[in-house]
Amino acid sequence: MKYTTHLTTSLSVCLPVLVTTGNFTMVNVAAVAFGSLLPDIDEPRSWIGRRTRGISDLIHMYFGHRGITHSLLGVILTMIPVLLLVTLTSFSLTNGSCLIAGYFLHLIEDSFSKKGIKWLLPLSDKSFQSGFNVIYYSYNSIAEDIILLLSAFIMFFEFYLYGMPSFGDRALIDIVNVMISWIEKIISSLINSFMEQMNV
Repeated sequence: MKYTTHLTTSLSVCLPVLVTTGNFTMVNVAAVAFGSLLPDIDEPRSWIGRRTRGISDLIHMYFGHRGITHSLLGVILTMIPVLLLVTLTSFSLTNGSCLIAGYFLHLIEDSFSKKGIKWLLPLSDKSFQSGFNVIYYSYNSIAEDIILLLSAFIMFFEFYLYGMPSFGDRALIDIVNVMISWIEKIISSLINSFMEQMNV
């Protein structure tokens, strides 16, 4: 799944929870967003991998992509530095919970891919596909483009619905511009994919 799809899907799920629990702040939204991208640190070509070269290269060399960072053990191991941050810095337990929630949602999202993920590494090398091989998507496919379009629309609607007092007026304008850009790219991608299939 592309990083943009992870981002929009995870945020569209978490925003209502943050609002209803009174935790709708910029830091918590950023924590969910960061957590939703973190498991792909095992892929040097990913958005986060390109920004953590060295660490990403080492993880990829020893565990490969969709290895240990895409398992329940990966969630547990991520909790360790998060708890250290909570203990030693102003990063709160709520902030940490938001990061872990984003991380876990990334795994759920990837488990619906055609290949699934290995939840039980290193105890089991078996891949689990949450859609029972009936509901699934492939990377960069029309199905993923549709997921991105829907989740982006939902996310944008939630930001609009809930308001953003902690973000300021400029943030809304920036989000609108980003959303318009994404929607244009998605529609263009869908049209191109459709045209390619028609020409086959």
